[in-house]
Amino acid sequence: MDELDRLLAETLRGADDRAPTDAGLLDTVHRRSRRYHRRRIATRLTAAAAVLAVGLPALSVLTTGPDPVGPPLDVVPPVTAPPVTPTPTPPPATTSARPERTTPAPSATGSTPARGTVPATRAVTLTDGWSAPRFPYTLPAAAHRRTPVASMSDGDLVGFFETTDWHEADVTVTVSARRPTFPAGSAASEQEIRVRGQAGTLRTVDVRPAKQLTLYWRESSNRWIQLATDDTYTPAEVVALAESLSAASIAVLPPFELARSPAGLVTDTVTRSRMTFRAPGSAPGTDGLSTVLRERRPLTGVNQRVNGDDAVLTRRDGRATLAVDVTNWQATLEITVGNGLTISDADLLRYATGVRILDRSDPE
Repeated sequence: MDELDRLLAETLRGADDRAPTDAGLLDTVHRRSRRYHRRRIATRLTAAAAVLAVGLPALSVLTTGPDPVGPPLDVVPPVTAPPVTPTPTPPPATTSARPERTTPAPSATGSTPARGTVPATRAVTLTDGWSAPRFPYTLPAAAHRRTPVASMSDGDLVGFFETTDWHEADVTVTVSARRPTFPAGSAASEQEIRVRGQAGTLRTVDVRPAKQLTLYWRESSNRWIQLATDDTYTPAEVVALAESLSAASIAVLPPFELARSPAGLVTDTVTRSRMTFRAPGSAPGTDGLSTVLRERRPLTGVNQRVNGDDAVLTRRDGRATLAVDVTNWQATLEITVGNGLTISDADLLRYATGVRILDRSDPE
């Protein structure tokens, strides 16, 4: 036996001395097996306990419902697919489609408006100067009565007779082609009375500080006259004033001197602050071309100059307006053309340059 074999034999004998007996070896295997079994059971019990810890609250929720005191459970909304929009089917093509016939809506009077009708328009042209209308009556001259002043309002000629006597009253006489009208709802008493050979009406309105008396009558087929004053005069004295009216020709006093005026238009209103003209055939009171002196208003968007003053010319809704900042009067001169009338920018500026404000004017 060589040295290697000797060492191997000694090693095997040493291991044999340390090896357990057959009974000891079997007992050792059994103990180890039981130890591993206990470990597996403990692991399974731990896992089961964990499952129970998670499952019992859910079971409680399912059997008892949500706790009314506790916070609500977070609910994840279901995910829904976006709606599918069907592609519309185009209508079949037509080769000779005709528009649907429509009937115009009836007007307030029940009639159907004519097709293709538009308001008539008239271009304004200018002529030199202006002829003042004339008031056709006067009252007898008296020491206490000033020179009458004539004006116009909506086509009516008005004569104002002012008195300086505290025991007298002012008198206003209006001449019109229409029967006088009065504000609705005003409490008044009326008395039929004979005047200038015609049937007249004396109208009394009870107001303070003095009752207002108006006597009106039809002077001729196309003329009505009304005489207005207050109860400083008795009804008989009012009739006497009417009887004393005599023919005259008193020029209407304008607030402006016009170098040019609209040709062919009718003078409609002339007061201390305005002059208006309308087309022939238009209703009285229609502002076709109006010139008004107003208290000064600031201008924005200056785009013109008139006699050295800033001006603004605008056009809107069929109306042309020229506003002039008249610095030496601290006022605004406003010229408007509309209601079926038209005017060029050049003529509107020519008209404006010919307007001279007179001392008798009074801005409104």
